Amino acid sequence: MISGLGDSLALDVKETLPPTKKSRMARSVFNRIKSPLKNKDNDNDINNIIDKSPTKLSSIDKSEKSYASKKGIFLDIQGVIKEGTFPEDDQIFCKYDVVFDKEWEIVTGQNSGQSQHACLGEGTAGYFVWNMPFQIRLYTEDPKNWPQLVISCYCPDFLGREVLKAYGTCYIPTMNGTHERNLSMFCPISSDEFTKIYEIVYGEKAELINAPKIMALGEGREILRTKSEGRIKIKFNINLENLEENGYDIK
Repeated sequence: MISGLGDSLALDVKETLPPTKKSRMARSVFNRIKSPLKNKDNDNDINNIIDKSPTKLSSIDKSEKSYASKKGIFLDIQGVIKEGTFPEDDQIFCKYDVVFDKEWEIVTGQNSGQSQHACLGEGTAGYFVWNMPFQIRLYTEDPKNWPQLVISCYCPDFLGREVLKAYGTCYIPTMNGTHERNLSMFCPISSDEFTKIYEIVYGEKAELINAPKIMALGEGREILRTKSEGRIKIKFNINLENLEENGYDIK
């Protein structure tokens, strides 16, 4: 079939080009058509080119290889911020932060991210769905200060400005398998009426400075005035490696 196609193209060339250019053009057409058949290992050649490319190893691959010889504990966290209930709002989005101390290192993945805006549907009564996935792999040789997940929710005010809705936090599950957590969300409230008026006018509600760290460590939260703002459901898939080899047993 290929040679037939080449013959038809060659005939067209002979009718339109001078004698010196006819043969050159015909040969080039045949070469282009038949070149894939000359080398049956064409796919292997492409793979060899990819193998020699300096961009083959991504940063993730390099990071994995750098930890391959280490004998510490690996914690694989895969999860989904599934849904939430906030009866007073029409639109909400979430930010997440996986917070850990200096004993832990990131092997792959991201420790923070943001979901899409979820809008209230008809007859859903404050029910929002995000299905926001997140994934991170951590490494430690001393599993102190177990990692936590901190959720921050935001919503538009009556002028469309994004303001804080609520915070929530939970510890990453410590056992392999699938787990679900229901986070009770809360929001800081101002201590006086003048500040509340200022927040409404300028769209700047009371927020925590470096909120993920304060939420995870709990420093100063005993003097924080808050109010309840809803709930969020989160699903975790956890995989712990080398736990028993390092003298730990969680049952």
